[in-house]
Amino acid sequence: MTATATLPRVDAEFKTLDGLTLRGWLFPTATRGPGMIMSPGFNMPKDAILPDIAKWFQEHGITCFLYDPRGIGASDGEPRNEIDARQQTEHLHDALTWFKENPAVDEEKIALWGLCFGGNVTLAAAAFDKRIAAAIAVAPLIDSTGNPERRQPILELAMHDRACRLTDGEEPMYLPYVNEDGSIPNGLQLAAEMMPALQRLGIPVENRISVQTYYRSLSWNILNVVQYIAPTPAMMVTPELDVSCPTEDQLACFAIMKEPKQLDILKGKGHLDWVFGDVESILSRQLDFLKKHMRF
Repeated sequence: MTATATLPRVDAEFKTLDGLTLRGWLFPTATRGPGMIMSPGFNMPKDAILPDIAKWFQEHGITCFLYDPRGIGASDGEPRNEIDARQQTEHLHDALTWFKENPAVDEEKIALWGLCFGGNVTLAAAAFDKRIAAAIAVAPLIDSTGNPERRQPILELAMHDRACRLTDGEEPMYLPYVNEDGSIPNGLQLAAEMMPALQRLGIPVENRISVQTYYRSLSWNILNVVQYIAPTPAMMVTPELDVSCPTEDQLACFAIMKEPKQLDILKGKGHLDWVFGDVESILSRQLDFLKKHMRF
């Protein structure tokens, strides 16, 4: 994917209802038209994979906005690296309120696009906010609760952390986001080469995550809300061999969703290796979906 030199990338920021400033990049088109807000993966900054995809959509007539979620990268929020799906969903509502005032954006034609955990909160936001014209969830994380055997140890750590911060004034407790073998604290498994690959690509990912992140994840279930996405059109892009966000979980979620919906299974692909293949055809199918349902 190559960017057109004449199309800019602009620093941008917006305020949330809870008083934070979230900062990101705007990829405006030359003429007024559809827009799309993009959300990165779990504990990931806006720099991770999304910019090249935003440039592609920008070149195809869609103004894109991507930003660092609360507590990540350039955005406000303490404690850092504390991920809360409900809060990120609410911030998508605030991002939309800001974005629809942009003169380059047709406020009736704004889509959401999310990768991995960003796909989860994209689906949630689309279920609650009918200002959204369409939603695309790519390799979405469906179940963030983790291995049941890790539930009690994680909760004990979270309660210890909470008590120590309250009574002793200690700093928030952090764990490695990804261990050397690819495991994460709640017992799920990612590719062992994930963090080294991100480092080689120069993507500034902090390999830490707050204990309270996992406490919050235990009370979040996207399956409770996806039936309410309709009548907003939604597309799920599911890698056939996804282990990090299991393919069977994605398909089960898609089955609950109501029409209009579209499923694109990426044959022979894992969670992220599709970005190194024929990305043009994958994104072209997403563009066709947006054109069909947002009529541009």
